[in-house]
Amino acid sequence: MTQGLARVISIGEVKVSNDIDQPVLIIPGTYEAVMVDWKVNYNGYFRRHILLMHFRIIEMGPSHGVILPAWFNVKESKSKTTVKAGWKSDFLRMYQACFDTKLDRKDRIPMSSFDSVLLKVEVMTIAKDTKGQPLAKINQYSRVKRCIEVIS
Repeated sequence: MTQGLARVISIGEVKVSNDIDQPVLIIPGTYEAVMVDWKVNYNGYFRRHILLMHFRIIEMGPSHGVILPAWFNVKESKSKTTVKAGWKSDFLRMYQACFDTKLDRKDRIPMSSFDSVLLKVEVMTIAKDTKGQPLAKINQYSRVKRCIEVIS
């Protein structure tokens, strides 16, 4: 038996970039995805802490392999493994609905729950800039709006 190299071929029109910060536009809808990484940063423009999560689309099709960001408002935390958010925040509500769990504390939300699980995520298109002005079609991009549920 001889060994060979596997060749990766493109499935569709979406180009998969090595730069995870480069905006990508895919068709809005629900996709199967896994979380790639996360971090909390202070955003000086919005003057708040933002949780940035990256998700890789693993559903076969034209968007397979695309990495999309998701942003959520959170509170400052010194922890490297948990996140702090308000009771009425989008992130905390999404977390409880996705993992079907009622959290006892809002200051120790474990991000490890996202490790090694297959998620159903909702993807949306960003068509306006921060000033509410419409973006040209070439500048529009996609992001994960929320995690809907754990598939496995």
